[in-house]
Amino acid sequence: MKEVFGPSYASVYDSLYEAKDYEAECDLLERIFNKHSQKPVRSILDMGCGTGNHAFPLARRGYDVVGVDRSADMIELARKKSSNYTGDHQPRFEVSDVTTLNIDDRFDVAMMMFAVLGYQHDNESVIAALTNMRLHLHHGGLAIFDVWYGPVVLGERPSDRKREISHPNGKIIRSASSTLDIHKHLCHVSFDAQDISNEGKPTQISESHTMRYFFPRELDLFLHVAGFSLIRIGQFPDFDREPDDASWNVMIVARAV
Repeated sequence: MKEVFGPSYASVYDSLYEAKDYEAECDLLERIFNKHSQKPVRSILDMGCGTGNHAFPLARRGYDVVGVDRSADMIELARKKSSNYTGDHQPRFEVSDVTTLNIDDRFDVAMMMFAVLGYQHDNESVIAALTNMRLHLHHGGLAIFDVWYGPVVLGERPSDRKREISHPNGKIIRSASSTLDIHKHLCHVSFDAQDISNEGKPTQISESHTMRYFFPRELDLFLHVAGFSLIRIGQFPDFDREPDDASWNVMIVARAV
């Protein structure tokens, strides 16, 4: 699989998503824990953890968190953040693919946030990722993940977008263009960004990300095959609402059986 989140993209990742409200998403995760977990949640496996932007808030809230990501560059940045982390629960970060990771431990919750499952493009990879979630969960543990919602992706169609993000050393100008493969449920996204610092010439960053989008019945089937019972599919981040024709992202909660 072609590398994504390479060194250049990883270096600007936190700046690109600085406006993303990770604390609010962790609030939602805790509400899900309290409502659906059969026992107090103490340990969390964060699959596709990126630079640790969910792992650190959850660790500060008292959870034991292990984060894994296939991008060594993202994990390197997460570990650098760890050197400045002073909480009692220090998150641990490992380089590993969500389809093949093998940690000799079991967790109360396993999660894949920010559409990580969408980076698994064929059915075999989706099932491998979900099966790995199951293998790393205690019986009755929760699987939580968000995905692009197929009905809305096909209804709205992704559009070309351009954003400008300021950061302390300058700004980033990012553009994205997309094409759909409706037969394989894939969206091919081409990212181009210029990191324009206050000093020196701009750095050009380009990556192509292919994202799978999902439909409710196939999610139910994938989860069943992997050893889960589906609890709920809700809007994301407004999880209490049912998905509708404007829900580009949905969150899924399932129980290990």
